[in-house]
Amino acid sequence: MPPLALHTAVAKEIAENLRSPALDGQRGTLYLGSTAPDIRVITRWDRKATHFFDLAHFEEQSGVAGLLQAYPALAEPSRLSAGTVSFVAGYISHLVMDETWISDVYRPFFGERSPLKGDLRANVMDRALQYALDQDRRRDHDLIGHIVGEVTRAELALDVDFLDGETVGRWREIVVDVVQRPPDWERFRYAAARHLNGPALEDPEALSELVRSLPDLVDETVKYLSPERVQAFMEDSLARGVEAVKEYLCA
Repeated sequence: MPPLALHTAVAKEIAENLRSPALDGQRGTLYLGSTAPDIRVITRWDRKATHFFDLAHFEEQSGVAGLLQAYPALAEPSRLSAGTVSFVAGYISHLVMDETWISDVYRPFFGERSPLKGDLRANVMDRALQYALDQDRRRDHDLIGHIVGEVTRAELALDVDFLDGETVGRWREIVVDVVQRPPDWERFRYAAARHLNGPALEDPEALSELVRSLPDLVDETVKYLSPERVQAFMEDSLARGVEAVKEYLCA
């Protein structure tokens, strides 16, 4: 699902829309929280354990509801520290954005029930488009400088049952490193192979051939989806994120 810089950029837009003191005073934990569901990269947990969404099931699901049901203490922001509230708000923004991508982009256009049938090419197209959107944010040096500065200064004394301080500290180092990486295609093959697992391992030559077609493959992907659908995804992710975070803060 969408990479880290893109998640932090959308979390920033959510905060700017809401202008909530709870978020404005804790931007670092907000941005860190917006990446935290992907902490499974270092914990090796199953995706369902951090996203509260089963990709194998096609019925309607809500990761936000799953998170708050699994950890009910997080559902009462008035009882939590300011940093924890902001972190959970960021976490919620990530879950909403991922689910928007899954329901509005991946499944209807790239997944197994789409016209492309979820094959290796379809999945590389999907990952490459996400990577390109992330690159756009990493080219904004002011944005990245702001995010890195806030995340670096963030207080990590969080009341999140399933995440210990040491793990969150390690994750912060990774986030700071990743969002500052040059916006090029050098690391895409590694990132794609890690996410695609089975299909990439079964046909590494086909993956290499697809990677060599970048960035032209992104242009093909945007034409297939249409620029309007890509823009709609960004707008819907923001609108749904604002609504979900607002509802959480008012709980």
